[in-house]
Amino acid sequence: MPRTIRVVEALVGPIRWGVAATGRIARAFANAFGAVGVDDASIVAVGSRSRAAADAFAADHGIARAHASYAELAADPDVDVVYVASLQPSHMHDAIMMLEAGKHVLVEKPFTLSAATADRVFAAARANDRFAMEAMWMRFNPAPVEAVRRVHNGEIGLVERMEIDFTISVADDPEHRLRSLEKGGGSLLDLGIYPLTLAWWIAGPPTSWTATGTVAGGVDTTCVIDAEWDGITARLSCGLDEDGPLSAVIQGRDGVLELHAPFHAATSFAIDDGPIQRLAPASLHHQVHEVHRCLRAGARESPRNPWATTRAILSVCDDVLAQLGVTYPT
Repeated sequence: MPRTIRVVEALVGPIRWGVAATGRIARAFANAFGAVGVDDASIVAVGSRSRAAADAFAADHGIARAHASYAELAADPDVDVVYVASLQPSHMHDAIMMLEAGKHVLVEKPFTLSAATADRVFAAARANDRFAMEAMWMRFNPAPVEAVRRVHNGEIGLVERMEIDFTISVADDPEHRLRSLEKGGGSLLDLGIYPLTLAWWIAGPPTSWTATGTVAGGVDTTCVIDAEWDGITARLSCGLDEDGPLSAVIQGRDGVLELHAPFHAATSFAIDDGPIQRLAPASLHHQVHEVHRCLRAGARESPRNPWATTRAILSVCDDVLAQLGVTYPT
């Protein structure tokens, strides 16, 4: 039986956002926010670990208030929901701080570094009666949404095989975020979580999986997950050392669907040799629409990206990292 999503008092009036962090993904979020349009919402505050960074971000994006710490942002009484975009090892701490201050949260993926730390965030959301969701933007981008709908509608028959890749070339610099264990680096949690999420979205939780890969500087620089479901196999790959195809190929008994590169932000897909299906561009604002819909309805989690799915996927990641011998200090 599907899990019931708890509904309480709805949020009314303009929705006021805060952004926790001023890095690349936070800037992309602020740039995309203007596309939200009629949702009656705005970014009203930003928090950073430095006054200068917060001031510069606020000036660049027309944000009224800049806070010199995340704690100051959490204490801002005019913020309803916070986009947590800090470094991955800080997600749990920063999300809980916001929740305990009465804010709803949208937490950049990976939600946290483990299933156990995700549980602590969800417990804080329950205790404080707040909304929380992982910012897995792929699940709301139009092309992946439509492609998965077509697969679930049986347009390629029963799924038999999936090949999904997210391999890119990252500078060989130990200080780079993705190559630093202390910064929560590695290919799986930052890149491989997309192939795993797409496969899960299509077929549900796998029944078994094995992982192989390489580890350098304590982080996984390549990772391949061979997963199985009843009648379905998948190869899910990610890495930091070279540019890969970045595509998703879903093979069914009656056809093949390909989400074009980069699959997680695809604008098109095709089934067999049929016409290319083109949809609206991928953008971080699509997930914002879902947050607003949930807040307006009084939901504390999204049925399109529920807590149980976030937690279960992180649990698989825990096991994959253990197979590879990766352990985060936090």
